[in-house]
Amino acid sequence: MRKTINGDGTYDIILSKIKKLVKLRGNKSYYIRGTFTADNIDFSNDVIALADEGFKEISIEPVVASPDMRYALKEEHLDKIMMEYETLAQKIMEYKNTNKDFTFYHYTIDLDGGPCIYKKVTSCGAGYEYFAVTPDGDLYPCHQFVGREEYIMGNVTKGIENGELQERFSQNSIYHKEKCGECWAKFFCSGGCQANAVTFNGDIRKPYDLECKMQRKRIECAIMLYAYYSL
Repeated sequence: MRKTINGDGTYDIILSKIKKLVKLRGNKSYYIRGTFTADNIDFSNDVIALADEGFKEISIEPVVASPDMRYALKEEHLDKIMMEYETLAQKIMEYKNTNKDFTFYHYTIDLDGGPCIYKKVTSCGAGYEYFAVTPDGDLYPCHQFVGREEYIMGNVTKGIENGELQERFSQNSIYHKEKCGECWAKFFCSGGCQANAVTFNGDIRKPYDLECKMQRKRIECAIMLYAYYSL
């Protein structure tokens, strides 16, 4: 997926460099991040491969791509993806108390407290707590909106010019999303990714269904691990 100018793979080139970076960080936190696509649905093997390399904090994220892309995730992949999340949770338990124990980003959920109620009901803060800035100085709600001119919020030289758009993002909580009202996981995901909602449903208030299903499964696995560690 990410090749050199000569068309070769980059994994072997970068692996040693990442290990060096992690070593230099000492006890500071980090995350080794990858992406799974329709080409590597068995992503639990990718996580374990990274754990076997000695990495302790790992995140493998589902690709977000237009359905017409060859590597896009689709509903037909969902059963396998769910099994992979369960397999990964089992592997985390197997690796516990060994020299290869590790954490998986999506399973590190604070089930006792977590963020304040405001953060539980709102999304990530895109468009009003932070922005993506292009080389031309244009402001977008986040990097995933860059290139969609209808989501330009202003410019670094002029400030916020589209106050109405900013207001729409700041008021976009789980209480404004009809689909979230019936979901048991809403206070853990806070309504999901707004960029995904626009990409697949054309509206920041209509969460992306496939993302919702994967998120609920990850939370289920996090609860399972919480129960296991509490024994």
